[in-house]
Amino acid sequence: MFDRLRLSLCLILSSAILVLAYPLQAQTNKTLERTRQIHMVVWRGCEEACLGFIRYFEDRDLPVKVTVTDVNRDKTVLPQVKQQLIEQRPDLVVTWGTSVSRAILGTITDFGADSALGDIPAIFMIVADPIGSKLVENYNASGRPLISGVRNRVPEEVQLRLLFEYYRPNKMGVLNDPGELNSTLNTQSLRDIADGSSFELVEHIYNVDADGIVNADQIPMALAELKKMGADAVYVGSSSFNLENSAAFVEAATELNLPVFSAYTKMVKDAGALMAVGTSYSNVGNLAAVQSEQVVLNGKKPGDLRIKSLNRYSVILNMASARKLSLYPPLSLLTVAEIVQ
Repeated sequence: MFDRLRLSLCLILSSAILVLAYPLQAQTNKTLERTRQIHMVVWRGCEEACLGFIRYFEDRDLPVKVTVTDVNRDKTVLPQVKQQLIEQRPDLVVTWGTSVSRAILGTITDFGADSALGDIPAIFMIVADPIGSKLVENYNASGRPLISGVRNRVPEEVQLRLLFEYYRPNKMGVLNDPGELNSTLNTQSLRDIADGSSFELVEHIYNVDADGIVNADQIPMALAELKKMGADAVYVGSSSFNLENSAAFVEAATELNLPVFSAYTKMVKDAGALMAVGTSYSNVGNLAAVQSEQVVLNGKKPGDLRIKSLNRYSVILNMASARKLSLYPPLSLLTVAEIVQ
């Protein structure tokens, strides 16, 4: 009887030790799990998309460390950054924007299915036209085993359909930095749409200095030139320069009684553009983080992932600008748009 009681007590104590030991073992395994290294290269600071990407991993307490290199709009440092990445060999490289992505990853034209980073996997984001930029073959699969990414621009046809619901210009002006590939591709898309539509596209190009830099002081004169060409509205579809100088851009356009329509919601919220149809950069960063998690934690190959895009977009209207321009939006847009005063 005493032996049976002692055996039962031993079994109970052994079970208790196993139950207590399990969470300690799980915690030890979590501590010992290797932290994945993601290196992000950004064009103009760690803005909304970059922050959204980082928060995704922080909020979920995932074993990922994100290092950010900001090239501060200087294309000349990109070859050096690329070489440093090849030497450091992070688990994943994330590139922000078309200029950075093309410089770091290389194009299909130059590298075919390969990557300029060799065997280091990569995810790009905030690239408006990955196919036109020669980063990928198509959106179902990149055609490059080590590269995938996220595109962020709402299709031009969708933007213009909503824009024309508000105001249909006879001549719509675009003003571009000749050094921005995205601007060139976007303008070509607008030309194609204009050919079969009831508006004319008028274009003007900024002048660049000997170093290929555009001086923001020429914005008022460039917009005046568009006005002289007959533009009765201005569209900013894809232009880092116009976005970075959005306050000066919108102010000069308003002085000329030119409404500004944009693909950048930030231009409406922060600078007073009349209307935008765009996506949240923070959500684009989250989507890029989802793809990155698939690669660094779930073992997926980037080339097996579709090129992602957000399936929702926002319409933003600035009523203060509408009053200044005496252009009031129709009820059909007011019922679906976010209103900024």
